[in-house]
Amino acid sequence: MDRGIEQADHVLFFAEGPGQFYQLGVWLGTFERLAAQGLSIGVVLMDALSARHALEATTLPIMFSRSMEQIENNLREWDAKSINYVNNAQRNFTMLRFNGPAHIHLNHGESEKTSMVSNQLKAYDFACVAGAAAVERITDSIARFDPTHLVQIGRPQLDNLEWPEPSEKIRVLYAPTWEGDSQAMAYSSVATLGERILAQLSNDERFDVRFRPHPKTGDVSAEAKKAVLGLKSNYAATLDPIGDAAQSLVWADVAICDTSAMAYDAVALNIPLLLSGDPESKLHAGLPLDQRLGNANGLAQRVADLAASPVAGAQKQLAQYFFATTEPGVATKKLNQLLSSL
Repeated sequence: MDRGIEQADHVLFFAEGPGQFYQLGVWLGTFERLAAQGLSIGVVLMDALSARHALEATTLPIMFSRSMEQIENNLREWDAKSINYVNNAQRNFTMLRFNGPAHIHLNHGESEKTSMVSNQLKAYDFACVAGAAAVERITDSIARFDPTHLVQIGRPQLDNLEWPEPSEKIRVLYAPTWEGDSQAMAYSSVATLGERILAQLSNDERFDVRFRPHPKTGDVSAEAKKAVLGLKSNYAATLDPIGDAAQSLVWADVAICDTSAMAYDAVALNIPLLLSGDPESKLHAGLPLDQRLGNANGLAQRVADLAASPVAGAQKQLAQYFFATTEPGVATKKLNQLLSSL
C-alpha cells in the first residue's frame, strides 16, 4: 500500500485507526502546502484502514507498515529530520523511542479541554501551539515543563480557505463536540441542547442550517449515541456536506459550538460565535454575555441579531490572545521555519 516514499525529511506519523483519522486529516492540507514550498514530506501510517483513507485524502507519498522495525529502518535510510504527531495517543509513544529526528507534537486544534495539558507533552522535542494562551495554560498546569519546547505557530489549517459568496439567508453552523471519555471532558451539547437548537433554527425560514457533530460522538456514551443518531435522522437535510471542518466554519455567518477546537477556530476566523455550556475557561469568560448560549431560549432571534452585528471587540481580543497569528499564510510559514531549521 506504499505510494513510493523515496525520501522524507519530515514525517507525519499516525498509528491510529479510522475512528481518529480526522486528527490526521486536518493536517494533510498543511503538509501538502509545505511540500509545495519545497519540504520533503512523507506520511507514515500503522493502520491499514487509515492508510486507505489517506490514499484518498492526500497526494502526499504514503508508507503503511505494522512493523516498527521496518518504519525505523526507513527513517534511518531517509535520514529523517522530524517526526510529527497529531495527538498524544498511546501508540505514538513506541515511535518516540526512535533517536535522531526531532519529535514534534502538533495536535489537531486549540482548546481549553483538559486533554490540552497532558503531561505527555514532555516527551516531545517541540510542541507546536496556537499562541500565548496555550503557553500560559501549559506552563501553569504541567509541573516541571520546560517552556522553551513550545513553539507558537497559530493555526496553519486556516491558511488556505475559500470564502463563500454572500447569502440571502443567515448561514448557521451547529458543530458540537463529542461527549469525551471522562466527566472532565464532558463538553458536548448534543444530548442536552441539540434538539432545541436544530428545531428552532431549521423551522425558521431566515436560516440556512448545517449540523456537524463531532465524528467520535457516541463512542463512549450510549445517551450521546442515541441523541446524535436521532438528530442525524430527524435533521438529515441539515447534515454538513463539507469534509474540511475549517471550510465549514467560513461558510457560516454564525457558529454554535461547544468548548472545542471548532469554537476557537471560529474566533480565529472572525466568525461570530455562540458558545454552549458553562465550563470555566478563558474563552467563556472573555465572550460577551449575549454570545454564551445558556439554555437556548429565544435562540433564533439571538442568532439573527448576532449575524446582523459587527464581530464583537471582545471576540477579536480573544483571537489575539489564543493565536500567535491569524494572518492567512503566516502560520504555515512559521511551521515551515521550524521544520527547515532542523
